[in-house]
Amino acid sequence: MTRRVVALFALCLAVFLAPAARAAGPATPEAAGLVDITTVAPDIRLDMRYATPDNFTHVAVYPAARCFLRKDVAKRLARVQANLEKEGLGLKVFDCYRPFSIQQKFWALVPNEDWVARPVEKNGKPVSGSKHNRGAAVDLTLVDASGKALPMPSGFDDFTEKARRNYTGGDPAARANAKRLEAAMAKEGFEPLPSEWWHFDGPGWKGYELLDVPIN
Repeated sequence: MTRRVVALFALCLAVFLAPAARAAGPATPEAAGLVDITTVAPDIRLDMRYATPDNFTHVAVYPAARCFLRKDVAKRLARVQANLEKEGLGLKVFDCYRPFSIQQKFWALVPNEDWVARPVEKNGKPVSGSKHNRGAAVDLTLVDASGKALPMPSGFDDFTEKARRNYTGGDPAARANAKRLEAAMAKEGFEPLPSEWWHFDGPGWKGYELLDVPIN
């Protein structure tokens, strides 16, 4: 059995057992202070990859295709969408809030801090992880008015040099699209992650706690 098959088996088992192992806390994202992006920006398109097998794990690890973010982050993203619509463009979101237990599963598959934040617990409580676990990060791309994704230097969750913001190869138009997305997000205070053209962190992310509330 290959290492990847073993990791995927462990991931499936962890997904099955996670609800029983979850510590007591808020029962829903809303109770934890998260906002469904569709309530503040209904025109943003969703392509929540981790709710489907169309992701690097090849397993659906979210039970629902919903995007939750901290209120301030969601409002900023709504303004990005509104600004882009004036140019005949829009946003399509791949990932938003991510439960800490899911972060642990991702780390088991890709234990490389260039691509996946290391999840750390102390006394059963998350103390370090991804900004996604705080509801303060979003993965997304640009789409045209019809919802068609614009070309980018790589696909989503591409663990190669093509995903980096300093990548100089490939299609110049695709690199220009990535820069256009970055500029639109930076205008509303989002911080780009150097290793992933699709990943942006909301300002003040350190002030939000790490969460392991299930997506429903």
